[in-house]
Amino acid sequence: MGDYCIKDGYEHRTVNATMEDQAGDYWDPKRLILSHYAQWHAYDRAARLVNEHGLKTVLDVGCGVGHKLMKMISPLAEVTGVEQPTVAETAMKFYPDGRFVSADLERPDETGLGTFDLVMNVDVVEHLLDPDVLLRFLRSHCHEKSYLLISTVERDIRRGKANVKSTKAEHVREWNLDEFGRYLTSQGFEVIEHRTMPAFKTAMRLPLVKDRIRLLRKLVSINYSQVAVCCPGGRG
Repeated sequence: MGDYCIKDGYEHRTVNATMEDQAGDYWDPKRLILSHYAQWHAYDRAARLVNEHGLKTVLDVGCGVGHKLMKMISPLAEVTGVEQPTVAETAMKFYPDGRFVSADLERPDETGLGTFDLVMNVDVVEHLLDPDVLLRFLRSHCHEKSYLLISTVERDIRRGKANVKSTKAEHVREWNLDEFGRYLTSQGFEVIEHRTMPAFKTAMRLPLVKDRIRLLRKLVSINYSQVAVCCPGGRG
């Protein structure tokens, strides 16, 4: 296992705890509620990219149950979601007219989907044992003028600069802003925008209120999501 541009001494987990046999194991009622609001700002940035550059096709790798993809991006462009089989099945129940494709994100096979103007990967990379495989998969769906939008937790903001292991069991590893920028560059992407954003959209829903209070008590900023916009390196 490589260090993926993460500091010396960091402890990477050796098990992907996110993979599930049944969609309900992970997508419980609380997570289904949160899925409307978590990473909302990353999807909002994606929507603005679509409008700013006149993008026509969007691939969301790790789309979850599809709420934000279908409500925020689908009205603007032709969308396709990719998720592990049980979750893709759940997404199709919510959005029977949507296009959802199953894939094992640890070992994704060739999808035959071709390339897209925008490829999205929102808060997935931290869950995987070998994210190099995922980055190659994302690149394989980019053409020379594509954009990649990828997000993950910002470790120093969320856990503190002294942190050496994620406290969230589902996260194999977490990067700070500098490390993640260097990691994306090492994988052949040109980072054209990289900044932190709120990790979720504020709303008066009980799980969100509880999470916000928990962060306030720990003096943790809500801006612990890092979002990078990239293009295939060398396109100019």
